[in-house]
Amino acid sequence: MTTTATRPSPTSNQARTRILLIVLATAAFLLSLAGSALKNTVQVYFLPIADSYDSSRGALATATTLFAIATAVASPLVGGLADRIGGAATLALGTALAGAAFIGCALSEELWLFVTVYGIVAAFAFAMLSFVPLGVLVDELFGDGRKGLLYALLTNGAAVGFIVLVPLWSWLDTKASWESVLLVTGLVFLLVLAPLAMLTARQASKVTSASQDAPAVADTAPEPARPVSFVERLREAVAARELRALTLAFFSCGVTMAFIDVHFVPMVHDHGGSHSTSSTALVLLGIFEVAGGLLAGWLCDRGLIKSVLIAAYALRGGAMLLVSVSAEPVPAMAFGVVFGISYLATVVATTMWAAKSLPVSIRGTAMGLVWAIHAAGTAIGSQAGAGLADLTGNYTAATLASAALAGCACLLVCATPAPPAAEAKR
Repeated sequence: MTTTATRPSPTSNQARTRILLIVLATAAFLLSLAGSALKNTVQVYFLPIADSYDSSRGALATATTLFAIATAVASPLVGGLADRIGGAATLALGTALAGAAFIGCALSEELWLFVTVYGIVAAFAFAMLSFVPLGVLVDELFGDGRKGLLYALLTNGAAVGFIVLVPLWSWLDTKASWESVLLVTGLVFLLVLAPLAMLTARQASKVTSASQDAPAVADTAPEPARPVSFVERLREAVAARELRALTLAFFSCGVTMAFIDVHFVPMVHDHGGSHSTSSTALVLLGIFEVAGGLLAGWLCDRGLIKSVLIAAYALRGGAMLLVSVSAEPVPAMAFGVVFGISYLATVVATTMWAAKSLPVSIRGTAMGLVWAIHAAGTAIGSQAGAGLADLTGNYTAATLASAALAGCACLLVCATPAPPAAEAKR
């Protein structure tokens, strides 16, 4: 009598794969949420950090400016790395590097050392934990038709960071020094999140390998692709006209993001607002970022990418005009709502537009290039905003300039042909 081994049915394999995809997406979301701490800790502790080093806002803003410049340099490199080793593995490297950055900042006794560690190490870690590798991960694991919504879900980790982490940092500001907070946060990254990220990378590689090993239709195996260098991928990305237009528009997104990352909390405090006012406004921003991002992803999956991007830049400009009039509590809350709706919508629509227009083999590199220009805008917004505030005593000029740039981005997107309905070929 012979026995035959029982093989798992295709249905059970599919069910296990779906469960694994949910687990991987959840882990990526948590890493995205944690990575937002690289920015919102300094955002909340900006004035205490400046005071502890007995420095001006402009002097400390060199750290956030260098952070933006280093992010600009890192983004294409991280995109190329993600194209080569995968999005999940890139997230794992970024998690460990973030832990080292937090600890290094906490132990920096001189301003120049803090600026160096935060501006370079933390910037590379942030690039590895944010939008570019998450976009590559979505491309690797999920099929077309739902990528917009899933990308919005994963990148909403940053929005939840506003909702959860900003109030936490504000509360801890009354209980402990910023050095203690950053030190403990760094240990959590190294001892808790880094092992989770490595496990996520291993499991994601199994899913990707299984997908690549699946038999092709009609038993026709694809020809092995020729290895493409980073320079070749970068050259192909730059040659794409649609990407150039998206990149120029995204520069204004970077400038306005600098206002949120660096200047919003100090501006509210300049107008007599409390930590409660600024943190509540940022919580509202986070809540509506979640809603706006999910709506943008859902609409992008239905072919409305260009309309979403136009609306997002129009809302962004309106938010900057609103806060230029007054930073009192009610306008600050309204600013959080309007800016929040547009916050992730620009990211989702730009990423999905690139996915529709570019080959999958260069999307990480291409989006890294887009984020490099975004980071350049953030660097300019960070330093120019601080300099104008030191010079004039307020942020009016900075907010009006940001509103004008958002209006220009809106017009540029209007003049760009809509992306193709079908996804670019692999």
